[in-house]
Amino acid sequence: MCGIVGYVGPRFATPILLDGLRRLEYRGYDSAGIAVLNLEGEIQIEKTEGKLQKLLDAVGDGGPAGFLGLGHTRWATHGLPNETNAHPHADCERKIVLVHNGIIENHTELRKELLSSGHEFVSQTDTEVLAHLFEEEYGRLAEEGHEDPILPEAVRCGLRKVRGAYAVAAFCRDEPHVLVGARLFSPLIVGLGHGENFLASDIPAVMRHTRRALVLDDGEVVALTPVGVIIRTLEGEEMQREPFQISWNLQSAEKGGFPHFYLKEVHEQPEAIINALRGRLDGRRVNLSEWSHLNFDRVERVAVVACGTSYYAGLVGRLLMEKWAGLPVDVEVASEFRYRDPLIDDKTLVVIITQSGETADTMAAFRLAREKGATTVAITNVVGSSVTRGADATFYLQAGPEIGVVATKTYLTELVVLCLLALDLARGRSRLSDEEIAEVVSELRGLPSKVEAILEQEEAIAEVARRYADRQGFFFIGRNLAYPTALEGALKLKEISYVHAEGYAGGELKHGPIAMLDSGFPVFAIVPQSDTYEKLLSNIQEVRARRADVLSVATVGDEVIATHSEEVFYIPETREDLSPILAIVPLQLFAYYVAVARGCDVDQPRNLAKSVTVE
Repeated sequence: MCGIVGYVGPRFATPILLDGLRRLEYRGYDSAGIAVLNLEGEIQIEKTEGKLQKLLDAVGDGGPAGFLGLGHTRWATHGLPNETNAHPHADCERKIVLVHNGIIENHTELRKELLSSGHEFVSQTDTEVLAHLFEEEYGRLAEEGHEDPILPEAVRCGLRKVRGAYAVAAFCRDEPHVLVGARLFSPLIVGLGHGENFLASDIPAVMRHTRRALVLDDGEVVALTPVGVIIRTLEGEEMQREPFQISWNLQSAEKGGFPHFYLKEVHEQPEAIINALRGRLDGRRVNLSEWSHLNFDRVERVAVVACGTSYYAGLVGRLLMEKWAGLPVDVEVASEFRYRDPLIDDKTLVVIITQSGETADTMAAFRLAREKGATTVAITNVVGSSVTRGADATFYLQAGPEIGVVATKTYLTELVVLCLLALDLARGRSRLSDEEIAEVVSELRGLPSKVEAILEQEEAIAEVARRYADRQGFFFIGRNLAYPTALEGALKLKEISYVHAEGYAGGELKHGPIAMLDSGFPVFAIVPQSDTYEKLLSNIQEVRARRADVLSVATVGDEVIATHSEEVFYIPETREDLSPILAIVPLQLFAYYVAVARGCDVDQPRNLAKSVTVE
């Protein structure tokens, strides 16, 4: 997932582009670059391999001077992450320059056609194909006498030959007041200023300059000038779009004194839970206006579709929906979902979970579910993202911006929203009484303070993490509702510390994985008070018999677990149904302090990007 920012207006573009890239660096950090139409009317490109700081150092206090420009921070898909492959890319005559996020699936055949027409390529990227394709179309339109500006039409015609996913920003040296953008399956927004306009792949890039924005739909091309914006479809139809107001404040997208966004966002989780519940509880009842227009009388089963952390949240959602609502629930890995013939129809409720709202695999599954006539419900954190358009209902996480690449507060709020959905389904199906729902609601309201209590143990957790930071592998085990927590705890450790970690259902250890255990291989046991407590205690005995250290997450007051563990991280007492919301927090902190002790880049882990918008 790459970062894109563009500007056209009366101010010098370079400082605006660099500031925007700083706020988008979490979307890609293999290389970075900017292109500006300088005061001499030439396109000036500055780009570097590696993280954004190298570009900032190269540009220094100067950089290209001009009023039209675009920038990019890259997460490589085609071509090595080096300076040659870094964006922006230009055409043969250095007349058109562009940046691109996504993947051009037919780039090989397009490159072959363009080479046969005399175009010369300098990079290995699929993106450079677009620069030459637009050059070809621009020349044809100019010869035909197409009226200025030509570039928007050249982009529109060129993209009609493209297969794949893209967000594109481009400009031409012959049209010094026009910036062009286009999208298909990759996010792109327009920031609306006064006498100036902006393009970006995410809202934080423009927040310093405007609070009014438009979201491009798939298959749209936008032409920006300092005084206006025109949106057309790839077929040429002009579209009208109402802007929305950006509600985040700038401070919410900054570190706020924390050393990393990750840690800041872990500490924001109590507030994130409050916001996820906001407007969805009415006294002792659940009140979900987002889907009140839907009729679930025909629904016979539920399919939850997601990737990564969101998939693990879906596993918790399955257990809650089956227990409370009495519906059969399947949880599907989105990247596998459409490569078989899933048994979904108009009697299926498909719940799509994607924090970005743009995840390519999840979006493909979403489109398949719609084609098969299922009722679709989206859970996402990003207003106006792709998944929100076309879903029968959308539930926003309301967690605020999550800048760290790996999910923390969006995971907790996904769990909260799934809990609310399960409760409301249970009410509609008369599976839970009002009193039973009221008991869960009361406990939900108390969760933020309980998360705060866990965060107060931060230094003790950090000390344990530092002692275990040199270990090369961990197991995480849990049963029933604790099993998804084991999976997510292992994923967090892998993502940010690069330590091998695996999550298992506790009973699965003796079916193979137990062979790995010895004194150097610690095991995390997620063992809050539950119906499976005694079973997991037996699994812990199996671990200790192999001389492996046991680190436990348990409920306050559990004195027994301390006799079977080297270390215990205690969480406040809560209902077993809601324990996953608390149990993950000490594991998030443990992973963070292991990563810091190992000198890892917590906010920008190697090879990872915030949103995966290519398959």
